[in-house]
Amino acid sequence: MEAYTAYWPALAAAGRSTPEQARELLQPYAKGGYLDHLVDGVRDLIKQGREPYGQASPQIKEVRVGGKRAEVTDCLNMSQAAMADRRTHRLIPETADARTTTTVKATLEQSSDGRWRLTSLSMKGTACKPPSS
Repeated sequence: MEAYTAYWPALAAAGRSTPEQARELLQPYAKGGYLDHLVDGVRDLIKQGREPYGQASPQIKEVRVGGKRAEVTDCLNMSQAAMADRRTHRLIPETADARTTTTVKATLEQSSDGRWRLTSLSMKGTACKPPSS
């Protein structure tokens, strides 16, 4: 699912930008209340003086499509993702998690322009085994 995999680098870039830029970067990949939630998250990162460091890598396990709605189950590789100081851009060591994977459930809807966009995403906090290559 292209929209889901393209979402992750856009999310990392959005986290290093202003809330206005974040909305522009994420509009092709998220919509509605979920987009608003992501932009609020960027505001929170700015207040905390943090930004994304590295990037999570999707490893999709399952996609279920029904009409204009899809559900993605992912074993997200978090081994190269953490937080950095927004001023120095240096890794904040305690944000690097020993867990390298986490189970993600995402819901996407096909918009009137034909693009698929995320409407919700939850990280289950449980380690998972990525699909075989």
